[in-house]
Amino acid sequence: MSLSSLQTDALPLAGWWRRCFAWWYELLLLIPVVLLVQVLYQLGFQLLTGAPVTAVSASAGLRALNFAVLVTAVFGYFTLCWRRGGQTLAMKTWRLRLDGAAGGRAPWPALVMRFVAAAICYLPCAPLWALAWHDRAWLPWAWMSCAWLMAPFVWAWFDRDGLLLQDRVAGTRIVRIPPRARTA
Repeated sequence: MSLSSLQTDALPLAGWWRRCFAWWYELLLLIPVVLLVQVLYQLGFQLLTGAPVTAVSASAGLRALNFAVLVTAVFGYFTLCWRRGGQTLAMKTWRLRLDGAAGGRAPWPALVMRFVAAAICYLPCAPLWALAWHDRAWLPWAWMSCAWLMAPFVWAWFDRDGLLLQDRVAGTRIVRIPPRARTA
């Protein structure tokens, strides 16, 4: 039985804990992707300009470009995985799939909306902690960003369908896929 042959309506919505653990696993898997993009960005910068890599951190414009490249890479990873089969590697591990609200593959606009809604909640955390690392005045903001980071999961407790905030905004849902039958 293939995933496409499964009736979407018959698939249950993924539970809160399963989605939460998959999110943490996704974060662990995303770290090498971000590091690889960072290495390629700095290597390209050094080859094109001949300037030392430390020049990137000295220029606000280059830091902003670096951040934009990283966000674009993460956007590409998620949207391409979601569009191709509805699953990232972490979602495959936890037997989860992203579907459109009506079932089936989520359309591109919904994927973009889901990424943007999630980024609003998740993106501020890393830069604020980086700022707090260098200047303790940013520490309260960094801690508040951790609370904001959990907003989609807290939302799911109160949502009538148990959807994460980004799923409610985008009109998507994360379903749990049953394990495959093993053949002898």
